[in-house]
Amino acid sequence: MAKIVNISEIHPTLGFTEFDILEKYRKSFNESELGKLHSVFPFECMAKAAGLSDRRLGRRNRFSPSAKIALMVLKAYTGFSDRQLVEHLNGNIHYQIFCGIMIPPSLPITNFKIVSAIRNEIASRLDIDSFQELLASHWKPYLDNLHVCMTDATCYESHMRFPTDMKLLWESLEWLYRHICRHCRELGIRRPRNKYRNVAESYLSYCKKR
Repeated sequence: MAKIVNISEIHPTLGFTEFDILEKYRKSFNESELGKLHSVFPFECMAKAAGLSDRRLGRRNRFSPSAKIALMVLKAYTGFSDRQLVEHLNGNIHYQIFCGIMIPPSLPITNFKIVSAIRNEIASRLDIDSFQELLASHWKPYLDNLHVCMTDATCYESHMRFPTDMKLLWESLEWLYRHICRHCRELGIRRPRNKYRNVAESYLSYCKKR
């Protein structure tokens, strides 16, 4: 099992030689593109905004709250799959510094599913509006022309589609049945007899044959 520790926790235990080596790695990290990326993210504040915290009881988390956020940023930056990200994290000291962790070479992470587990945890707590507000306030000193709003059109979800006649008819029936049920429930009257279930089964059979 991998024994991951936070870099801040091992500083007091390092000898002079190990401390100097780590500081050299940290200096090269700060001068790298990855280090510059790390400097513009308020990971601690983002972790608090996401409601992530260290568990006081039970098994200790391998990644601190801020390390979880950093890992997701690193995944988006590198474009690696979960397995590739874990493999590079085990062997790349700059990636470990980015996440604020230290992985012993003799005890690498072997379970790449930890990445998806962290992603699901953050997704279940994520509030996009609060994150946007947090990042906007943090990046405001670095932005010019704040009165100008520019947006890439590709960020909008497209609702253009080309449904078949059968699909349009089925969507109409779904809409009508949903409103009939709602109105009958609000008025406290019985729902009229219909063949909605039979039609739904027929439509499902039709879809499977396409």
